[in-house]
Amino acid sequence: MAAPITLSTPMLGDFGLIKTIEETDNVQLSEDSSDSTDEMVSKKKKKEMRKIGLFNSSFKFDTGDTLPLPKSSYLNLKPKGMSNISSLDDKISKVRKERLKKGSGKVEDEEDMSLEEDETSDEEDMKMDTVRNKDKKRKKRKGGGDDQDEEAAKVHFSESVDTYDDKIGFQDMNLSRPLLKGLSSMDFVKPTPIQAACIPIALMGRDICACAVTGSGKTVAFMLPILERLLYRPRATASTRVLILVPTRELAVQVHTVARKLAQHSNIDICLAAGGLDIKSQEAMLRLGPDIVIATPGRLIDHLHNSVSFTLNNIEILVLDEADRMLDEYFAEQMNEIIRMCARQRQTMLFSATMTETVQELVAVSLKDPVKVFVNQSTEVALGLRQEFVRIRPNREGDREAIVAALVSRNFCDRCIVFIQTKVQAHRMHILLGLLGINVGELHGNLSQAQRLDTLKRFKEGLIDVMLATDLASRGLDIEGVKTVINFTMPSTIKHYIHRVGRTARAGKSGRSVTLVGEKERKVLKEIVKEAKTPLKTRVIPLDVINKFRTRITDLEDDIKAIQAQQREESHLRSVENKMQKAQNMLETKEEDTTHRTWFQSFKERKVEKAKLRLADRDQKEDKKKTRKKLTAEDRVNFELTKAQLLSIRAAKKSLKAKPLSAFADHSDIDSSKSKKKKNKKRKQSGKSGFEEELADIGSSAVKKFRSGPSYKERQEAAGANKKSKGGGLKPKGGPKPFRRNKKR
Repeated sequence: MAAPITLSTPMLGDFGLIKTIEETDNVQLSEDSSDSTDEMVSKKKKKEMRKIGLFNSSFKFDTGDTLPLPKSSYLNLKPKGMSNISSLDDKISKVRKERLKKGSGKVEDEEDMSLEEDETSDEEDMKMDTVRNKDKKRKKRKGGGDDQDEEAAKVHFSESVDTYDDKIGFQDMNLSRPLLKGLSSMDFVKPTPIQAACIPIALMGRDICACAVTGSGKTVAFMLPILERLLYRPRATASTRVLILVPTRELAVQVHTVARKLAQHSNIDICLAAGGLDIKSQEAMLRLGPDIVIATPGRLIDHLHNSVSFTLNNIEILVLDEADRMLDEYFAEQMNEIIRMCARQRQTMLFSATMTETVQELVAVSLKDPVKVFVNQSTEVALGLRQEFVRIRPNREGDREAIVAALVSRNFCDRCIVFIQTKVQAHRMHILLGLLGINVGELHGNLSQAQRLDTLKRFKEGLIDVMLATDLASRGLDIEGVKTVINFTMPSTIKHYIHRVGRTARAGKSGRSVTLVGEKERKVLKEIVKEAKTPLKTRVIPLDVINKFRTRITDLEDDIKAIQAQQREESHLRSVENKMQKAQNMLETKEEDTTHRTWFQSFKERKVEKAKLRLADRDQKEDKKKTRKKLTAEDRVNFELTKAQLLSIRAAKKSLKAKPLSAFADHSDIDSSKSKKKKNKKRKQSGKSGFEEELADIGSSAVKKFRSGPSYKERQEAAGANKKSKGGGLKPKGGPKPFRRNKKR
């Protein structure tokens, strides 16, 4: 037998081989370079590095044998991904070119234009922000724990699940092969905690109320058991058996995409019925009786009242994704109508990252023996999230625009979402950041559905570096690779904050959130600090940098107003054209019978509902419009803050609202010795007599007692009391003497 050949390290290098690392070898580890570091690199350097990474500097095209293109052909050419560029971006780029031509001669390329801008402001931008830990101030609670007990007592869960088997896999859940193939094609290897806890219970047909942190895979948690049950459905007649309701159109599209990928190896039909999309194609699909319908509430009610042969009588599974938002007062009337039209015998599942009062009230109404699956509490954020806060001084509220511009252009230049309270401010920031040379897009309700989906698609593909969004994008959207979330103002409640910052640090990855906090917003900040499990950070931006960006913004004010005026004119012309087109269509189809679409509410009822949901009175808004003057940065920020404050006031009023009286006693999971002691203490503190308590007690035991009358023991006690009263003050012959209290002198 030949002896084994051993090679030395230099010989291994000659052959192009690498030596195996042994246990005795000392290996020098390189420092990990993560995105969480605060080292800043200038825009110019980043673009140069991107150029080096994409192309070889020595590469050149051979243009010797090519014919010159005519001018008309290459004028229409645009780089990849910019063919559908919006008119607003065209206006912004035109204004930027004009400004640079005035300042520094002729500029041909957009890249040269952005590089030339960066050269002027590199030194000031490279000043580092200071980031330090935020101290946690603890205060003594007064009567702690009573609120949580009262809140938990409102819902009765037949079973509570807060643990899961971390060793279980998808193969151990008795799933069919088509679904396992779909999971493998989507690169799912191991179930997340919420999936491991929910899927076995949902497969048994139990009602579920589930809560888990953002980005934990709740969509797959309810889609897999649904698809598994539908694989064994009767195929004699086609009917809609599953209804999935979501609050926003973008989330409906996302859930539909995930469901199609999971069911790609099966014959399950899935239909999307969301607003803003073609209604005729949706009607044609619903007539065929798809197995699953994923819908938004408004469009679903429209189809129920106007589409032929589409009902919810055969619904076997109802799912509410982002349930706390679905059962908010804005969807209350619509949800009541949908639940009324659904089949009564069904499986109902609620999923959300935050559980509020409205959800718990509906749990008691619509779910039958629900299972509570709380993998995380409703106020928890992802563990990989780094939370930072920027303090705004009382007299510096107008610096918010400058601070956001500084953060976006210096520190967080790509894969960043900026949340803004109002649509008007989001649109203004789009123009402002675009004029500063940042590749930016906006997502809010004033855009058409095509524009909204296009912005989302471009941001996912990396064609947009910064996306400006309202709370429309805070619910459920799963955008891969989001590094940073910036809050222009503090959200109205901690629930809104959790959903906003949940767009990053998803599926176990790390992320960062930066929130601008003023003096009026410190209440919500205290709640966040109290609930935080990881240390919070405070970011301080140098005052010179803020002043520099503020002066740049004031210089751009005239250009911003000019672009806004152009857009107002174009929108007015567009609305006139639409009206003319509508009138022409009515004239052409005069002879034909045109059926008008109906709604479950009358015009007057809808008007009353809108008036209730309006935050401010219309008269106040009209007075403000009449007396409107030149708005400053402080005025715009104050408008954002007042809206957030009005929303928080509404939420506080809703939490303090009296609950409806019930003919049955509330059953809860907290009938332990501690809760009983607390109830006894409360009864002692309140000076109610026994008669008042008995009169107010409507429990089953009290009702039985009054029906059957006094017990044998009570009758004996009553008889003994009568004898004592007859016998006067005679002392007992034997036995212990009666206890007497010492009189105080």
